Amino acid sequence: MMFDIVSVISKHTAFLEDKLKQLNLNQRKSIGKAFIPFYFLLPETVECIEHHLKIKISKSKLIEDLENNTLQYFKDALKNYDAETDEYAENFEELDPMEVNIISGLENSVCAYDKSEYAVYNFLLVIDILDYYENFSDNPEYWNNLLKEEIDFQQKIVEQISNGSVIDESIYFERYKEVQFDEI
Repeated sequence: MMFDIVSVISKHTAFLEDKLKQLNLNQRKSIGKAFIPFYFLLPETVECIEHHLKIKISKSKLIEDLENNTLQYFKDALKNYDAETDEYAENFEELDPMEVNIISGLENSVCAYDKSEYAVYNFLLVIDILDYYENFSDNPEYWNNLLKEEIDFQQKIVEQISNGSVIDESIYFERYKEVQFDEI
């Protein structure tokens, strides 16, 4: 029987919000640094950012800049993209769902430095991405299994974080490095 994410997502979101509301700076920074490599596993991350945000980007530079709190260029690029996007313009280019996830995910990672709620958004976005693949791939059972495992995994690590632990910054890359996030 397939796992039904809809039946647990509200409760899981409340759990994340409750457990992650009192993060210290090091925890927030580590969460951001843990998710950046995950987003670079998604198809064409660099191309997406360079095309839409019009900045050169690499996983290592973004992580280094998060560590050093030198991310204003990225925040400015996000702000400019939002300001310049006119959905009624003739040349409007609608983002595909994975591009939205990439931009949102990196924004969440960068902004987790400033506000705890972005840490919650990172965890929820992983669930959204797995759910997307479940719904649109040729192998929904595989993705559904990953989705179920991810909920359980998040429960464990968020509990540890809420007890003062700092997340292992390689945890999401290591967890998903063998998963084929192909274009759909």
